[in-house]
Amino acid sequence: MYGSDQERADWLRTFEGGKLKVSAGNLLPYNTVTGEFDAPIDPSAPHMDNATGISQVVFVAGDSRASENPLLASMHTLFVREHNRQCDILARKYPSWTDEQLYQHARKIVGGFVQSIVYDEWLPALGVNLPPYTGYNSEVNPQVMNVFTAAAFRMGHTLLNGNLMRLDNDGNVIPQGHLALRDAFFNPYNIQETGGIEPFLKGMAVQMQQKFDNKVIDDVRNFLFGQPGFGGLDLAAININRGRERGLPDFNTVRANFGFTPYNFFQQINPDANVFTRLLSTYQDINNIDPWVGLLSERPIPGTIFGQTIHEILVRQFTALRDGDRFYYWNDPVLTPDEKQYIHDIKFRDIVMYNTTINLMQDNIFGALEHDLICDNMTLNLAGQIRTEEGEPVSNVALELTTVSDLIEHLTQENGLYSFQSMPFCELNLLLPFRNDNPLNGVSTFDIIQIQKHILGIQPLVSPYQHIAADVNASGTITTLDLVRLRKVILGIESSFAGNTSWRFVLAAFDFPEGEDPLVVDFPEWLDFQSVHATNYNSGFIAVKVGDVNNSVNTGNMQQQGTARDLAEGMAIQYAPQYLKAGEQAVISLQLLPNMDTEGWQFELELNDARLLNVDTDWDAQTWHVVGNSLRMSVFQGDAIPADRTIRLLVQATADQDIEQILSLGNTLSPRTYIYGVENSVVLRKTNITDEVTLAQNEPNPFNQYTVIPFLTTKEESVHLWVQDAAGHTIYKGSMQAHEGMNQWLLTEDMLQSAKGVFIYHLVTSAGTVSRKMVKQ
Repeated sequence: MYGSDQERADWLRTFEGGKLKVSAGNLLPYNTVTGEFDAPIDPSAPHMDNATGISQVVFVAGDSRASENPLLASMHTLFVREHNRQCDILARKYPSWTDEQLYQHARKIVGGFVQSIVYDEWLPALGVNLPPYTGYNSEVNPQVMNVFTAAAFRMGHTLLNGNLMRLDNDGNVIPQGHLALRDAFFNPYNIQETGGIEPFLKGMAVQMQQKFDNKVIDDVRNFLFGQPGFGGLDLAAININRGRERGLPDFNTVRANFGFTPYNFFQQINPDANVFTRLLSTYQDINNIDPWVGLLSERPIPGTIFGQTIHEILVRQFTALRDGDRFYYWNDPVLTPDEKQYIHDIKFRDIVMYNTTINLMQDNIFGALEHDLICDNMTLNLAGQIRTEEGEPVSNVALELTTVSDLIEHLTQENGLYSFQSMPFCELNLLLPFRNDNPLNGVSTFDIIQIQKHILGIQPLVSPYQHIAADVNASGTITTLDLVRLRKVILGIESSFAGNTSWRFVLAAFDFPEGEDPLVVDFPEWLDFQSVHATNYNSGFIAVKVGDVNNSVNTGNMQQQGTARDLAEGMAIQYAPQYLKAGEQAVISLQLLPNMDTEGWQFELELNDARLLNVDTDWDAQTWHVVGNSLRMSVFQGDAIPADRTIRLLVQATADQDIEQILSLGNTLSPRTYIYGVENSVVLRKTNITDEVTLAQNEPNPFNQYTVIPFLTTKEESVHLWVQDAAGHTIYKGSMQAHEGMNQWLLTEDMLQSAKGVFIYHLVTSAGTVSRKMVKQ
């Protein structure tokens, strides 16, 4: 494909996007200045063999014999197209890559495809099964053996047919009919006449090779490389003479060299009288048989088309080529593990289907199959796994497989696996995964904080799946409206994500282009059997829990079930001791005391044996909501923080209860605070009346350059001071170690960011929070 010298390799390249040159119709380039058929010949174009001389304008490829016949030219064309397809995939994935990077990496991948097809499909189809690959072996000599090139690998000449079948997409012979092999030598122009490479490839998949024996068709015995209508060379004579010119020993010596006992009688080579009698009459001495003749004449061993000797030669040669290659794709240090598996999973059928207009071909192209029998003989074992981006399997996903006449349903198990066995290939339409359970699963105020940081550009979301999760309203963009929708679900105002489902599923085989907004990419959320090929069938899906950008979802259960953990205290909800009698109405005052670095919090406060009648607070209504007999709250950075952080609940007791028995934190909305991405706890705390704090008015007040805030504590402890403007924005946070008795806090103009106006300062101690106002001029 790429050439064996730098000059040819460079001529074949466009030097744009890593791609190789093609001509009109996505065919190989011609040896002209533009690469098109009707342009002047390019004197710098690489030499291409042209034995028939039908035209001086010829295809150019990495192998000078690429146009030896149209089917061979079609194979070169197919893999050039695949190279360019890989360049497009890599360019989307790595937009910063240069032409050279794209070219070299696509070349590695396509080279890996060729290796995978040869070793995993073609050789096994011939009955040649190699020892398992165990990695590169520096002691193996990968050099090609003389007996392999001069005799054994010329075995294909006996498999040839006299016609190249040419079929259309429906399996019918094209109007031009089949092409006689004798008229095909160095005559690639038939590809132009038939509208492309598809008729040859479609015919190839239907046509059976001839039997492996010592017979060769007349087209290569008398018409090899002659112009159509004229005679030519004798390939059998060439092969025999080539072995002699290359110094190959006789067939029996070759056998002995590979560890086999030489034959003593012609009948031992092949008991068929039509074979051994002709060998006897031709050679008379069994030790005179030419190796190519002997290899073709030997009786096949069970399970393969070859005789014992040629089979052993092929096994040793292909094993050496694989094990002695430092850059065999499984060992190539440049390819990633995912790329190696991708190469391994590709089949020759995939290469054909990706790069042609052929719409139906059997899974194993090396097994000839009539077009009308493909659907009858093709069943698909459809299996895969649904997992999160982190690799966690997702259970209880409903899958709907639609066929022409049926709808088959399936649920993923705990391991996230699904399986549909022996499905009629040609009747498959769509595979659609679906799960729409509790929207709160994995969703918290922390996700709101992360999405807000993304919107503000403080900490952008990284993976495409995070973007999909953050697009809560499925609008194709991530905006403040997503935060609103998410908080409404958290607070219980809405029970589902408006315009979206609880989960979304992305076909795992899909590669998001790097550098592009993944939400503008048309990513597949189902498996469409009419538009994808075999390599994608069993890739499974990546599950995305809507709203969950930090991958905290519980993948196994329908309801979120958090694991008990020891968390540091992030916020206290403080209340004073109180006792209520049955039927009594009272106001419960709750003071929120978050850690000074808290980015946000959430909690659900439940009332037991008391009815919640009303809520009075300065908090913005969007931060809290009453659900039944519970108060839910969700606050994140950017919300206006009121000076008075008290929440007053008007309740009516239904039994004689202490306030400690009435108040509890619910589990539906996990009580959490978030500080620099770390979860902390929310606790309910009764005020300790033995601890007191006195906060005096600042002096001077109003002030200009500085002011002092006196305060009195009853014990030594760490205290915190917050200063907020009238709009609730924090402009100062500080901490100090206070001693028992009177203390002073010095505030300077710089600490307050040179702001002016009315401010509220909050002193936070273990006894609670006390606040006062001050004025800066």
